[in-house]
Amino acid sequence: MQSAGFRQIFARLKRIPAAFAALIVISLICLVAVLAALQVPLSPYSYDQTSTDLMLGPCLQHLMGTDELGRDLFSRVVFGSKLSISIGFTTAFMALVIGTTYGSISGFAGGKLDNLMMRGVDVAYALPDLLVMILIGVLVGRGTWGILIALGLVSWMGTARLVRAQFLQLQHEEFVEAARASGQTGLKIILKHLLPNSLGPIIVAVTFTVPSAILSESTLSFIGLGLSPPACSWGTLASDGWRSLRGHPHLILFPSLFIFLTVLAFNFVGDGIRDALDPRTRLPLLKAKTKTDEKNEAGTVEGGEQDEEAVAV
Repeated sequence: MQSAGFRQIFARLKRIPAAFAALIVISLICLVAVLAALQVPLSPYSYDQTSTDLMLGPCLQHLMGTDELGRDLFSRVVFGSKLSISIGFTTAFMALVIGTTYGSISGFAGGKLDNLMMRGVDVAYALPDLLVMILIGVLVGRGTWGILIALGLVSWMGTARLVRAQFLQLQHEEFVEAARASGQTGLKIILKHLLPNSLGPIIVAVTFTVPSAILSESTLSFIGLGLSPPACSWGTLASDGWRSLRGHPHLILFPSLFIFLTVLAFNFVGDGIRDALDPRTRLPLLKAKTKTDEKNEAGTVEGGEQDEEAVAV
């Protein structure tokens, strides 16, 4: 997809208020995650054993309060965004690479190989995601790499099916037949013709993979099977805050709020991109644009006629 196509999609996305607002929210959260180390006012890990600022509620000194060790919750939430967002995007990238490669081979080859590969996807779909992630976590160990491997191995099947379906749909298009007739190799046809024309649905799928990965990591951390201390993510913060829910609800409220906003924003952006790429939604926008152009042209013609009359007078 050319840069002009991306600019057109972005222009169409700006006409969807909810999606564009969600895109701004995601950009701010990602900026916070990238600059987390520069933004936190206090260390998210260190604490003073003699401090009396334990379990404080939100105040001027501690905007989101403190935890049971006196650590600033705002600093921990900001710093945790770095890990949570990184896990979400890394998982989406792994799902993109594995799913696109698998689906491309299956859809382009067709026949018995396609049937065999899709039965493998069906078997992988039949396995409960949570059980697979728990088993991988036990084998690899609790940590960032264990979480990434577990999430990556359960997130690629949807992308693989999507890419395969797109390839099967494009296989008999004229430009693909012309590429075959000209003697181009299968790899060149995939990279030059099939994949570029399948980018739209793939981008939408990746957009929905990111919030799914963030939620999965939060779920695993919440039940004690995710990241282990001193790792700091929104999921681990929510898990720690659950123990003090009744007496100090702020400990679980703020991490859960960030999880909610991030997941909601990504879903809105995914819906917006899907609507921007949907051919059925282009007609009303084109009609509106045509009407606007007609009004502008009519105004230009009227202005020209008035100028001519003034000159004649």
